[in-house]
Amino acid sequence: MRLNLVVIAIMFAGIIFLAIRAEQRVYDNKGRLGVRQEGDAVVFVWKSAVDVPMARRFEEAFDEWRYDGARIIIDLHSPGGALREGEEVIQVINYMKRTHRVDTRVRAGRSCLSMCVPIFLQGETRQAAPSSRWMFHEPTARDFFTGEEVNEPAFERRHATARFVERYFVNSDMDPAWREELVAEWKGKDLWKSGRELAAEGSGVVTVLK
Repeated sequence: MRLNLVVIAIMFAGIIFLAIRAEQRVYDNKGRLGVRQEGDAVVFVWKSAVDVPMARRFEEAFDEWRYDGARIIIDLHSPGGALREGEEVIQVINYMKRTHRVDTRVRAGRSCLSMCVPIFLQGETRQAAPSSRWMFHEPTARDFFTGEEVNEPAFERRHATARFVERYFVNSDMDPAWREELVAEWKGKDLWKSGRELAAEGSGVVTVLK
């Protein structure tokens, strides 16, 4: 009996050790944030998915660089990612805004897809290159363990979409009429735009085309 308890304890210890190591690898090897000085601003360059540990990286970088400039530029190139992590990133950006001006940009040849867009919308000045690529779609539920998309019932998808739009688009500078057209058009598909199109259509997503 005692031997069995010892074996079980060792097994649990091993599982905990592996879980800790796995989490450590996530934080060590994914989502490296580049930070540099650019004139009077500090630039955070994120070229990865919206996923753990993005919010932590932003928070750590802000704590380290907050006294090196009164303005933060968030330079994005992202395929999108997790709603929850995106919300935490936005919370960190709101914390930055208490003391700093925060601008966002997507440069030539780069992309801002899916959950990247709500993060981009947090900028006071939102700069995009004409050739930048953008993608909008309804929020999708994913299995926690496999990451695969879950086929939700229609009413749940409608509810999730309404919440997403209210939280990230209604409470932003996005043009209301353009937003309504977007929501009517994106059902069941991905909508692709260029930075030039977003500016030309008066979307309110982009304030500076450069």
